[in-house]
Amino acid sequence: MSDPSSYARESAIALRAVHRASVLTKSVLRSLNNNVEAETKADDSPVTVADFAAQALIISSLHDVFPGDTFIGEESANALRENETLRSRVWDLVSSAASAPTVELHGERGSRATETLQPHEQLGRPETVDSMLEAIDLGTSDRTSTGRVWVLDPVDGTATFMKGQQYAVCLCLLVDGVQQVAVIGCPNLKLEAKGQRESIHEDQVDEGGYGVVLSAVKGEGAFVRKMHEGGLGSPRRIQPGQSKRIEELDFVEVAWGKTSLSQSEHRAVAENLGAQWPGTLLWSQQMKYIALTLGATDVMVRIPKGRDRYSYIWDHAGGQLLFEETGGVVKDLEGKDIEFSHGRKIVGDRNFGMVAARPWAFDRVMEAVQEVLKRRTS
Repeated sequence: MSDPSSYARESAIALRAVHRASVLTKSVLRSLNNNVEAETKADDSPVTVADFAAQALIISSLHDVFPGDTFIGEESANALRENETLRSRVWDLVSSAASAPTVELHGERGSRATETLQPHEQLGRPETVDSMLEAIDLGTSDRTSTGRVWVLDPVDGTATFMKGQQYAVCLCLLVDGVQQVAVIGCPNLKLEAKGQRESIHEDQVDEGGYGVVLSAVKGEGAFVRKMHEGGLGSPRRIQPGQSKRIEELDFVEVAWGKTSLSQSEHRAVAENLGAQWPGTLLWSQQMKYIALTLGATDVMVRIPKGRDRYSYIWDHAGGQLLFEETGGVVKDLEGKDIEFSHGRKIVGDRNFGMVAARPWAFDRVMEAVQEVLKRRTS
């Protein structure tokens, strides 16, 4: 277990940085009435001004306080250097971003640990266009095996972000390749109880507010707070979900679009257990971890169509720690821990596929997955 104060400063500053980026991304949605124009990246996925601006803000906030740390982010500034109009739009957002609020942390033993910035200090932000571009490009590192590395996805779920649905602002601190701090903002998430469980849906949007943010330090549990424009609400510790019958398991699945995962085999796993498929439908990968962490769903299965399939670490780092801090179990299809120590990608020859499930259901789900995979090999 971590020392209760060992990463208190990092967690508090990460909360401030993610809050500021979350408010910025929500302001983009509101200013454009949920109709966000997108540029196109080399892999044909959409990227908006919000992605660039949020990455610049988060990295500059952390770099000012922890200048010796390195960063891995999804974006680079190449498109901004080549497109003056886009660069100007991003700079307008970054230069007008609000100050980040002070944050109190509540550890598992009820102790409080406030971050140690002086009251008059503010988290840094880029002062010029060039410093904004430099901040974004600090995220182009590829080393995660040693030292302190902040992994971020400024907007996970850009496609649904552009539709005004669920998305996540994600940040995780790796130390020697191990997740130690996780903060994920969900600016559109309006939590609603469904019986004794939280309910999450793409269109269940916090129209008037700023959603919630989840945070965790390894070994100290996970917490959820409401986000407001000028600050954060009180933390609530997330309790492990109660067990239920296996046939009542809720499988979280991608809602639509192209995927290299074998959804027919995902369905076969659920059917083997007598459960309905799909259950909760979400596009953003990190929002799937949020749904698992909050108990809105129980199982996530990721069976790739082949071993050449890979994931980027920013789609999983942080979200996995949040889920694990509420008792969740995450392994690859061979029962191994997910490795974050090999750079920007989680590749199939090291970690083939993934199962994330509640501890009372994990073994049964893994058995069902193995049965389905045997059919593939036969």
